[in-house]
Amino acid sequence: MRIRTGALFLTLYLLVCLRSGPVAQSPAGMDQRIVANVQVVQVPVIVFDEKGAVATNLKKNDFRLLDDGVVQQIQHFGRERVPVSFVVLVDLSSSMARKIPFVQEAALSLLDEGKEDRNQDEYAVLGIGSRAKRLLPFTRDLQDLKTKIPQLVSATKESTALFDGIWLGVSTAKRDAGNQHRAIIIISDGGDNHSIYNLRETRQFLEEADIPVFAVMAGSSFELPEIFRSKEQKRTGGGQWPPFPSLSVGGSDSDYIGPAERAGPHNLSLLTEVTGGAVFTAQNKEDLPRIVRTIGSAVRYQYLLAYSPMRLARTESKNVAENDLHTIHLELYPKDKFKGYSPLYYKGRYHSFQ
Repeated sequence: MRIRTGALFLTLYLLVCLRSGPVAQSPAGMDQRIVANVQVVQVPVIVFDEKGAVATNLKKNDFRLLDDGVVQQIQHFGRERVPVSFVVLVDLSSSMARKIPFVQEAALSLLDEGKEDRNQDEYAVLGIGSRAKRLLPFTRDLQDLKTKIPQLVSATKESTALFDGIWLGVSTAKRDAGNQHRAIIIISDGGDNHSIYNLRETRQFLEEADIPVFAVMAGSSFELPEIFRSKEQKRTGGGQWPPFPSLSVGGSDSDYIGPAERAGPHNLSLLTEVTGGAVFTAQNKEDLPRIVRTIGSAVRYQYLLAYSPMRLARTESKNVAENDLHTIHLELYPKDKFKGYSPLYYKGRYHSFQ
């Protein structure tokens, strides 16, 4: 299993506990911002260690937290299992035609990882072709999902609207998810040649979405040569993955990978890192369970830090807006102790009513 450099980050999703104060209303369809008199701020945190695994043994004193530049006292610290709404984006475009068994297996492996907590997590499946579309709405019925995924996840001869799929995925998570914690899992080569939105717009959109995005790519060993595609078998629930022919795909990458696909790893790296997610590459099918287990643990099991903001006294001359934006900075401390841990990335902003 290979994890792309710079793609793993400590992820912070900001949840403001409202004890008093008004809540700002936004027009329907617009992203809402919470505005309140903040007494307690809760910070769910995900940490990856130097090996790319989820760090599970951290203590309260290992974190240093600042609010508007002022060091805060962490009043509550713990690690808990949270229910998650997963949006799975499966790439069914022509560039993935020879990797459809991999796409099916990656999606089904995610369900296998969550089977012990089947009453907590839920899953929705979206397909990516010339346009993005919803294949399955959110459900907690894993057996039904395992039956339907092999039937719905099939190759098309369409172009790739990956960026549009991400926009639809975020929209689906925000509108339809039953759990407060959400995550998007992309199974794709990362190419895009048919979206309305571009890479810059999509990256900026994800930066404001507060939903972690992870991507799973297939290494070259998963390529199913064209001459064997007509004999491709479909996996049915719980069955074994059909064996791949022990033949190599001849020629260089440029022989069968177009410009959009060559940009894929770069696209996925930029899109996931801005959310605190990661890109994983499976070199063989044995890598998939480890990848899915890492993603599942990162999203489902989080550290929770809580504090009551202490800030520097404001001067009378400062004009304070009602919608006051505050910035959180969180780091592992001391730094030498955590050398090699993934660089910190988090969304540490919230609005309060003064």
